[in-house]
Parts: sequence; C-alpha cells; structure tokens
Amino acid sequence: MVKMNKILNIVNGDAVSNRLKESGIADTFIPWGDFLHDGPVPEALSLEELSKVRAKFISQKGLGEFSDIYKEFQKRDKMLKTFKEYNKIFLWFENDLYDQLQLIQILDWFAKFASEKNNIYIIYPDNYLIKSNPKELYNFSLYNRELVTHSHFITAKKAWATFCADTPYSLHKLLNDDTESLPFLKDAVKRILEEYPNSINGLSKTAHQALLSISNNIHNPNDIFINYQKNEHRPFMGEIIFFLLLKELVEANLLNSTKEGKYLELTTLGKEILKGEKNLFNHTKVDRWIGGVHITNKNSWCWDIKSKNIIKYKVN
Repeated sequence: MVKMNKILNIVNGDAVSNRLKESGIADTFIPWGDFLHDGPVPEALSLEELSKVRAKFISQKGLGEFSDIYKEFQKRDKMLKTFKEYNKIFLWFENDLYDQLQLIQILDWFAKFASEKNNIYIIYPDNYLIKSNPKELYNFSLYNRELVTHSHFITAKKAWATFCADTPYSLHKLLNDDTESLPFLKDAVKRILEEYPNSINGLSKTAHQALLSISNNIHNPNDIFINYQKNEHRPFMGEIIFFLLLKELVEANLLNSTKEGKYLELTTLGKEILKGEKNLFNHTKVDRWIGGVHITNKNSWCWDIKSKNIIKYKVN
C-alpha cells in the first residue's frame, strides 16, 4: 500500500543527506555512497552481487572493514526495494562524474522494477547541494525537478551497460548517441574516458594533473588537491580518494614522500613519465578497473588525447 505524502530521497552520500535534513527536507533518505569511477563494476551482476564486489574493493582500498561496508550496502539495497511504499521518489544528483554514474546505476535498477507511474523525479540543482542554503534546496525540489519517463530509463540502461562492458568501445560510442534525456551524461562519459591511461605516458588525467601540480612547486597533498580541483571543469573526486591516488603514485616510484607524507616531489621516473619520455605501461605493473574494463599491461586500454579515441597501447 502506498503511503501518501511520503517521499523517498536518494542522494549521492551522507554529507548531502545530512545537509538536506538540516534544511528541513523530511521523509526517508538513501545515501548511495559509492565512488563508481574507481574499481570494478563488472557487467551482468545484480545490485546485490555488485554491492558485494564494491564492498570488497572499497575495503581493499583501506576505507573500512568489508563486513561494515557490505552491511551498509545491504541496508541501502533493502531500503531501495521499498520504493513502492512512497508516492514520490526524488533523485538528488549533481552534474559531475561521481553523481552521474550513481544516477545511471539507480535508473537502470528502476527500469527493471518501476514505471512512470511511480513518480520518480530527477532533481537538477543550480549549485552544489552541499553548498546550497535551505531555501535553494527547497526550491530545487519544487521547480528543478523532472519526471522520469521511458526515455530516461532507456538512456540510463544503455549508459550503464556500456560502462559495465568489458571493453570501452561502446562507452566511447555513447558520445555520438542521443543522451538528451540525461543532459549531463555525455560530459560524464567524456570525463571517465579521460581517466583511462593516456597513450603518451600512461597516466590518467587526474594523475597527470597531480604530477603537473607537483612539478609547479606545489608539494603539500592538501594544496595539490586544491589545485587539482581548480583544473576540473566539474570536480568529482573527493580528497580521500585523491590522497589514495597520490599514495599509489608513491608506490609506483613516480613520487617521493617525505616529512611524514606532507611533502611530495617527483622522482626521476616521475619526471620522465610526466614529460612523455616514458610510458607507465613499460615501467610498472598496471592493475586497475574502470567500470567493467580491467586494465593491465596485457589489456592496455588507453585514451588517445590527440584523436579523442580509445586505443590499445603497444607495451614494449
């Protein structure tokens, strides 16, 4: 039975959930809480199966115990299945990569179990939700919302399938497809493709920007992160994930870390990689997932900066 005047709010994470509650927006909240741009998101898995895969990956990144993370995802997934108890469902997602990946995952799930009759709305905020005042947030829910239709479901299903595929060809092809019903999706697709190792030096756009910042005499991790954010058209990566990336660059011998991790500088290899004199694929073990694609030295998918295309790097 539908509980009239009950709203289910699905948001990107706890910070936004808390912000909405503080602003007086009531009813039930589901924080999605997954940075899907990093780590395995293999195809053909149910929500429950994928939640287990993601919980394992997140715990391996050192961000919590597997059992605790998995329980949170199980709780989230169980709450999602109660959506028919609500007469409206609001999807509060911003226009950056982090949020857009979550949005297509959720819409793909709803496409299987819901319909237009379930009154699902996408909220399109004019500002970052965490920075919006209570009046702005309330107005977003009234005036910046769009009813999800069959067209949204179709676009999201296709986008999610391409993101989870084991090659990036279909994801790249999505750039030329009609995604008008999800207006921020295409920019998100472009940005995730730029997170593939580039064909010149094997760095992702984020890693390249980090090394470039350090080469410009920015050495403190916090300052490097701030500079990185300034160079993103739509910042999507939180500082915790960024700091883990810096740690990986240290482990790959591209950076030296001194002063208890508060000072980072380029190694000789780091300088050579940044200049494009060497390619990371030839100098370290590559083992990384983007969506359903497992990038390794033998499966060396790259983003060709010049042609704006996906290619395979020929490892020496």
